[in-house]
Amino acid sequence: REGRREGRGWRRRVRLPLPQPRPPPGRRCRSASGSGVPVPAGAGGEGRMASSRRLLLSTMKQICLCAAASFASQDWTKNDEKLLQAVDYNDAGRVTSLLLRKGLVPTKLDSEGKSAFHLAATRGNVDCLEAMLAHGVDAMTKDSSGYTALHLASKHGHPQCVSKLLQASCPVDVADGSGRTALHLAAASGCISCSEILCDFKAPLNSKDKDGSTPLILAAKMSHSELCRYLLHRGAAVNCRDLQGRTALMLACESGSVDTVEVLVSAGARVAVVDATGHDAAHYGLATGNALIQHLLQEAAQRRSWASGEAAGHPGLPTSSPSQSSVREKSSTPRKRKAPLPPLGTPSQEDRDAYEEIVRLRQERAQFLQKIRGLEQQEKQRRERAELDESSLRSMEKQIRELEEQLLARDGEKEKLGKEVEALRSRLSSMENEKENTSYDIETLQDEEGDPLEFPGAEMLLSKKTLSPSAEELLATLQGQVQSLTVQNKELREKIQARPPLSVLENYERDESSPPGPGDVVPASLYQALQRELERLRAQGREAGGDGQRGASEPSPGGPAEE
Repeated sequence: REGRREGRGWRRRVRLPLPQPRPPPGRRCRSASGSGVPVPAGAGGEGRMASSRRLLLSTMKQICLCAAASFASQDWTKNDEKLLQAVDYNDAGRVTSLLLRKGLVPTKLDSEGKSAFHLAATRGNVDCLEAMLAHGVDAMTKDSSGYTALHLASKHGHPQCVSKLLQASCPVDVADGSGRTALHLAAASGCISCSEILCDFKAPLNSKDKDGSTPLILAAKMSHSELCRYLLHRGAAVNCRDLQGRTALMLACESGSVDTVEVLVSAGARVAVVDATGHDAAHYGLATGNALIQHLLQEAAQRRSWASGEAAGHPGLPTSSPSQSSVREKSSTPRKRKAPLPPLGTPSQEDRDAYEEIVRLRQERAQFLQKIRGLEQQEKQRRERAELDESSLRSMEKQIRELEEQLLARDGEKEKLGKEVEALRSRLSSMENEKENTSYDIETLQDEEGDPLEFPGAEMLLSKKTLSPSAEELLATLQGQVQSLTVQNKELREKIQARPPLSVLENYERDESSPPGPGDVVPASLYQALQRELERLRAQGREAGGDGQRGASEPSPGGPAEE
């Protein structure tokens, strides 16, 4: 407790001094207070110091945002990763299902400081972005870099996403960590379509970022001449300066863009204005070594001098309105020295011819630019169609893969059913073969043994055969019974053949074959006795052997027949 009270232990907080910006190399002098703090020399020292401070503050802010993103990404789950992958593949249906079933937050940042919502705006996935907006996402959420979804869509040139976000009541004038609005980012990237949509939603045309740059200054710096023309047409100020006193014309001359310089000069850009270091547009143009830029600047200066001379020759005509003069006073900062104007003189015939040639070349260039814009529009439409075709091709490939999987599954089922049918067919053919073999054995046995009705049990066996011919066990039983019956019949035949013949039976058989005479008539009692003897022999045959031998050894009861 004492340690905590005195500020020691694990609760102690150490205040570290912030790093001081390092001044640029140059002459060092002491401050007015006499301290040894170095002060950058030159007229632009204060501007460089301010820019260094802003750079340091923006860096610290980025570090804080990254740390916050790392803390926020601690609860990053697999479902959040699935949502990010669905947006990456532009699968709007899966995005909707994940948002509805899992209850995910599309603006949750991962370890890299990006979210599914910001990724959809960066990639231009309009369907995924619309699905997340319908889910009620906060469109003002910023990523680790301080960008909103509107900033990212404008920066990467996706006008459809910009339109969807603005229709969802996303503020058009919100700034990022550098103080730039969506129009600043669209102007820096050169997207005219995004700039048109933002201007239609009343985006501020002359708003400045932390460096004092307007959208027109950024467009001129990046040599986007057509975008500069459009911004000037919508009312952008042509002579605005940044914190270093540079105008859009100076930056256009520095980048060496003849078209941008021409657009700005024709819009009334002031050529003689100097920056904080005392350099004018001609100085920036000399660094590029472009003679056409120098000619355009000289021509603009001569026209301005002619206009000022005509105004001086007619003092009764007002040169400028009070409002225009006040605007010029406000827009122009006090400069330290004035650049000398080019010498005045009457233009010669060669200059006029050169001027006419330049005008003709400008007209031709304007025609070429118009053709180029038409070709760019066609190329853009072709790319959009190609993207649509590619997306439809991906969906068709996905459907084809699903159909192939279903076809393989059905082929497997068909093959399995074919095997079962073959097994059933083989089983049926084997049963038919067994049935034919059984019927053939019975018919052969009947042919060999004669009339089966002469043997005891033949009718019963035949009747059993017709009852269940398909049962294998019954067939085996029938075959065994037939074999045993065959053996019994053979033994019975042998016994009958071994017995001495009866004269009476022979006479009786002979009498049956010959016509009866009056003296060969058998008495009825003898006939009945013989019939009983025959029935007894048949009964002995049924008893299968043992009883038949005993019956054969006994004397025949037909004594009167022997007599």
